[in-house]
Amino acid sequence: MLPMIPYILAAVPVVGYGLYATKSNHDKESKKTQDLVTHLELDEFKTLELNTMLQWSSLMYYLVTLRGIVRKHKNKVDFVQPELIVSQHLDKDVNPYDHTHLKKMITATDILNFMKLNQKYLVSDDGGLEFNEKASGRADLDSDGQADVEMMQRLEQVDDEFDADIIEFDDEFCDDGMDSELVFCIIVNRTEKRVAVCFRGSVSMKDWVVDLSGTKSKPEQIKEFTNDTGAEIHTGFSEYLFGKTNEDGDGYTKFTQIVMILKQVAKKHPDFKIYVTGHSLGGALTQLLAFALAGSKESADLPKPIIAVSYASPRVGNKGYLEKYKQLEKEGLLRHIRVSNQGDIVTVSPSMGFYQTGLNIHVAEGKEVEIGYCKDRSLMSQLNTNALGNHGLPTYHGRLFISRNTTAISMDIEELYKKYT
Repeated sequence: MLPMIPYILAAVPVVGYGLYATKSNHDKESKKTQDLVTHLELDEFKTLELNTMLQWSSLMYYLVTLRGIVRKHKNKVDFVQPELIVSQHLDKDVNPYDHTHLKKMITATDILNFMKLNQKYLVSDDGGLEFNEKASGRADLDSDGQADVEMMQRLEQVDDEFDADIIEFDDEFCDDGMDSELVFCIIVNRTEKRVAVCFRGSVSMKDWVVDLSGTKSKPEQIKEFTNDTGAEIHTGFSEYLFGKTNEDGDGYTKFTQIVMILKQVAKKHPDFKIYVTGHSLGGALTQLLAFALAGSKESADLPKPIIAVSYASPRVGNKGYLEKYKQLEKEGLLRHIRVSNQGDIVTVSPSMGFYQTGLNIHVAEGKEVEIGYCKDRSLMSQLNTNALGNHGLPTYHGRLFISRNTTAISMDIEELYKKYT
């Protein structure tokens, strides 16, 4: 584990801002990637399953940042209509779904309107969004007028293309140091008849401590349906999803909380498919949640298959976990598209006793995608000096959604499984 720590720590700034990565020494490829991202928002890739899930993951990072700015600086300035994105403290609960933190559902329009109303309080810093400490009397959008303009355009496109609501956004304990908890949202997309659970990736120090740990455990929620294979999973990822939360009350795990909300959506929209997506730590939680939803008795009545689309996911479990994963896929209960990038060290860690799952789509600069079932790679094959860029969502997007990959990525997930598994 120790040899890869410098590479993983080097990637921290990238995952903090999702689609808008911090600038690195590789400006040429970064600029090329950003141009591709902007261009591809307008082409035939934008509504594909893989791209839609990546865009939701990107939006997840961005909304967490916006909500964090409001919480941290609400006593310094009077934000205009903060309830557009932070509704937990509203007097009236108008969210039709129970067991949620949001008292009002959030739409892309809400996020866009909040940004327009509060432009002078937001500033771009190396592509990331921060609070403008010099906001008093300032009316311009940000320091360079670019990053937030692009995000606003993306939000406008999402609003135009999808009839969708964020029905839950749980970031209640995202900044509690070593007591921080996972951050997720649930999106109901009526246009494509999907409900998507989206996880935020590694941002806090606890996230990275969790990522770097290499111990295994067997939580009851996994043990109940994996005794035949002896599956064990990464202890840190397990605690995030199956450990007791910091909240007062019933002491639900995040897994139970998510299941309760998904059951309500399934009752209201029985023909909707369930997707799970995330990047980095969010990718690990993506494949683990999908695994549990597919096999657990607690979620037995949810529609199947559960479809996971992960980006830059670390390894999650042992050989028994992999074998059970394959069994659930064979039974038609689970699908996992795992996108990895050449030179992304996170995707081959932890390195000892852990295995990757799913149908792997591997991207590399200047090459067509490689697709293989349960395809794993060695730690040595991914060592490089550009961990910063290779782990970020911009590079993933730029290397995946490009014309040479059109045939492969235009296939839906079931078609990919039929061809490659």
